[in-house]
Amino acid sequence: MISVLINGICGQMGRAVYAAIQAQSGAFSAVAGVDPFDCSASYSCPVYKSLDEVQEKADVIIDFSVPATTPDILRYALEQKIPVVIGTTGLGERELKLIRSASDAIPVFQTGNMSLGVNLQLELVQLAAATLGGNFDVEIIETHHRKKVDSPSGTALMLANAIASISPEDEEFVFGRHEKNKRRSDREIGIHSVRGGTVVGEHQVQFIGNDEIIEVSHRAFSKAVFAQGALRAAKFLVAKESGLYNMKNVVTEHDAASRLFSLDEQAAVIIRSFAKEDAFASRVFDVIAEHGVFVDMIACSEPDEQSLSIGFSLNESSLSEALNAINELTRNGYGYTIRTRGDLTKLTLEGTGMALQHGVASQLFSTLRKENIHIWLITTSETRIEFCVDTVHAVRAADAIRQRFSIG
Repeated sequence: MISVLINGICGQMGRAVYAAIQAQSGAFSAVAGVDPFDCSASYSCPVYKSLDEVQEKADVIIDFSVPATTPDILRYALEQKIPVVIGTTGLGERELKLIRSASDAIPVFQTGNMSLGVNLQLELVQLAAATLGGNFDVEIIETHHRKKVDSPSGTALMLANAIASISPEDEEFVFGRHEKNKRRSDREIGIHSVRGGTVVGEHQVQFIGNDEIIEVSHRAFSKAVFAQGALRAAKFLVAKESGLYNMKNVVTEHDAASRLFSLDEQAAVIIRSFAKEDAFASRVFDVIAEHGVFVDMIACSEPDEQSLSIGFSLNESSLSEALNAINELTRNGYGYTIRTRGDLTKLTLEGTGMALQHGVASQLFSTLRKENIHIWLITTSETRIEFCVDTVHAVRAADAIRQRFSIG
């Protein structure tokens, strides 16, 4: 059971976190709360006016309060050497600097929005921005209840920063336009705040182009979604070493490698050239392209004074045509040796968490080495590892990898 100290327990989010803990059937316990207001009659746990009065030992702090209390929360967490989940919004650079500093000594989780849906929205707007490029204007509209203090919301800023992070140019955040009596520039991201009623939270991102609009929206109908996200973050954090974490770490924790694909009837070609000419690699793929051969994975070593190695995979049915194309280089005076291997299967290990976790390739290589399975060619990207193995070993390789990375 994870014992939780709730800072800001009398507020709306503090109440939601307490309710979520009570509904977790023993997975969590609220050992105490802290709030300057007196709401102790509403809770079965003690509620203190300050952190220094707390007597109970907690495994983690969950904070939904106000930015002014952030320094005190971090001080207490550092003194007690316990992790802290910070869901407070409206943090300034001073608070963020203190959070970064504290994360050197303890695990700290900080985000502007605890909702898993909003964090998916962040991924979607980045994809939309990358796809649509600079041809669409971006406007963000956020709506919250009439009691919300900070404006714009932390989530709106997260969305704007996510979009700006993939732009090749500097984006200008424009907060409303009541003081801007001029035309919209190409590099603006408009951010607008609406306050009223009891709206929990709505965030709409509009990509506005010529004659069309694409919208990516998220609506929260209850604060329970944020409370559940905070508990998920707390469970994630208690087992971690010092560091600064966010919801993306939580979502991808178990997805370092989540999918495995296979493609049969593959072949590999390995060429070692004795030419010192840097253009050899270019010539290889020029003649292959001229013969209409499609290649897949490509690997190339850095040339030394004597040789250069190039490898690529392709469909086995195209192997003969590829060799005919490469042999044309002999007539141009290139010297090389060539090695081929057919009857291969290409396996692709994929997972978004690869971008956040170290050692995935090491685990893969170790797994295959224990099975005495040779890798013929390998290429990697931020979230994918592709490699070829002998087809006779492909099923055994796939089974070992699925077991190692818990892939269903």
